[in-house]
Amino acid sequence: MLEQKLKIDKIQRGTVIDHIDAGYALTILNLTGLDETNSLITIGVNVSSKKYGKKDIIKIENVFLDEVQMQQISILSSNATISLIENFEVIEKKKVEMPKIIKKLIVCETKTCISNSKKEPIDTEFLVLEKNPLKIQCVFCDRIYRLDEIKFKPRRKKSGKKVKQIIQL
Repeated sequence: MLEQKLKIDKIQRGTVIDHIDAGYALTILNLTGLDETNSLITIGVNVSSKKYGKKDIIKIENVFLDEVQMQQISILSSNATISLIENFEVIEKKKVEMPKIIKKLIVCETKTCISNSKKEPIDTEFLVLEKNPLKIQCVFCDRIYRLDEIKFKPRRKKSGKKVKQIIQL
């Protein structure tokens, strides 16, 4: 009988982001700012999955996600699950939930949209029309976007890293 082996080691304490749509792990790390942590990060890309065929997985030692990061993950991969780990054991596991309205995370590309006004700064808001495949609509100008058309608001980098990585959805 063949012995099954974990391809990605367990972590003692931290977060596991599992069931990420194949190919999105690096995008999620970059978008959420998790790529700037000094903690150990283990990434599996195109890992075999009985349920999805292929998936990505991210394990981060000593890091726990906030609500904004979980919302960002839900936009990119609605099947993702978040597991909190203590002493190598899962203490909590939850599926990411996409909000009905996405605020402040996405840029509206319509030049005349009020969210792009310099005189009246207004945070963007998008209504989620469909979750899978993702389809959202700006509440101010009614423009509809699909996942491959979305541009996320840039986040402030914590470190002065010189490496620049361009990731396209």
